[in-house]
Amino acid sequence: MKRLKFSFDTTVQYSAPVTGHQLALRCVPMTDAVQQLEKCAVTVEPGALPQPLQDGFGNTVYWYSALEPHKELRYASSGVTVVDKNRADKAAPNPAFRCPGLRTQPGRTLRQVSSAMPKAGTYEAAEALCHAVHSLLQYTPGVTDNTTTAEEALHGGLGVCQDYAQVFVALARLAGWSARYCMGLSVGEGATHAWAEIYYKDHWQGFDPTRDCAADERYLRFGVGRDSADCPVEQGIFFGSAAQSQSIRMRVTEL
Repeated sequence: MKRLKFSFDTTVQYSAPVTGHQLALRCVPMTDAVQQLEKCAVTVEPGALPQPLQDGFGNTVYWYSALEPHKELRYASSGVTVVDKNRADKAAPNPAFRCPGLRTQPGRTLRQVSSAMPKAGTYEAAEALCHAVHSLLQYTPGVTDNTTTAEEALHGGLGVCQDYAQVFVALARLAGWSARYCMGLSVGEGATHAWAEIYYKDHWQGFDPTRDCAADERYLRFGVGRDSADCPVEQGIFFGSAAQSQSIRMRVTEL
């Protein structure tokens, strides 16, 4: 068990005023059997946040509106979460986690790699998959973006944590696992991170193919889904023609 203190602060600036902003924000840790929020505070400017709801994957979502003109949006969360893998919920996984999402549809490259990988069954097979994905991609910021698919990233051999996680998830499903994409924070400072989990022996086991390691109790899930399209931190629309720039500051420490 670990108690993690987190802070998450995002500022989005617009080159011209925008209006009618409608957003879905996943900016706080999920609450489930493994993760329990001890305390949490959320702020947003301009405006105020409504009460959160849960989406179909169990993610905490704030549906936010900012109708007046604004050139900057800032949202932040902070608090303490207890992460205890021994409290894993043994309920059957969502059947959707056996199905590809928008960005994890298998193509020729994924199927070719999958044919050389061991099938689902043992923890060692999952570890081997993590090692393989780590070796098949080279960490290269700026080559991919938030719309890049697992097939495209694997074919190009380049990507960032989102791509590593999506390739792992796509290959895990081809091998016969239930697998889900995870978005959140890990102990340290920087920005959001992505990893994956497979359902093994009645609970979820985390793997971080970017770092080639297990995702343990130092990882804090803010959202899960079939891939990144199901659980972005921020998703929405506004009226206006403006360029955007974003800065993210996060920190997670063990208490």
